[in-house]
Amino acid sequence: MRSLSRWVAIGHVGWGMLLLLAAGWFTTSAFRTLPYMSAGARVLPAVLMVAAMNALPLAALGAWMLILGRGLWSGRRGLRAPLLWTHGVLLAIGALSVALGVYALGAAERSSARGGGLLAPIAILPLLFGVPVVLLALSTIIVARKRESRS
Repeated sequence: MRSLSRWVAIGHVGWGMLLLLAAGWFTTSAFRTLPYMSAGARVLPAVLMVAAMNALPLAALGAWMLILGRGLWSGRRGLRAPLLWTHGVLLAIGALSVALGVYALGAAERSSARGGGLLAPIAILPLLFGVPVVLLALSTIIVARKRESRS
C-alpha cells in the first residue's frame, strides 16, 4: 500500500508541474501578443485579464496537486477528505472527457466514411486528457479509501 501511495504522490507532483507549466504558457503567450497589438499599452488591462482567466485556474489546481502530492508522500494524516473531494470531481470531469472522446472518435469515423474527416485526428485529444485524469483519480480514491480503513 505504501508503494501505491508513493506512485500516486509522484502522479500528483507530475500533474501539478504540468498544470503550472500550462499556466505559465498561457501567461507568456498572452504577454507575447502585446507588442503586436495596435493600441499598445492601452490594451494591457485586457491582456492581464486574458492571462488571469486562463492561467489562474490552472495554477491554482497545479499548486493544489503539489500540496496533495507532498501530503501523500509524507503520509500526513487528515488528507483523506480533501483527496476524496478533489478526485471525486476530477473523476467526473475525466469520465466526461473520455465519453466525449469516444463519441468524437465515432463521429470522426462516420465523417471519414462519407469522404470528410479532415479534423478526425483531433478527436483523440479528449481521450489523451481524460484517460490519465481518470487513472489518477481512481488510484487516488483507492489510496484514500485504504487510508480510511487504516485510521
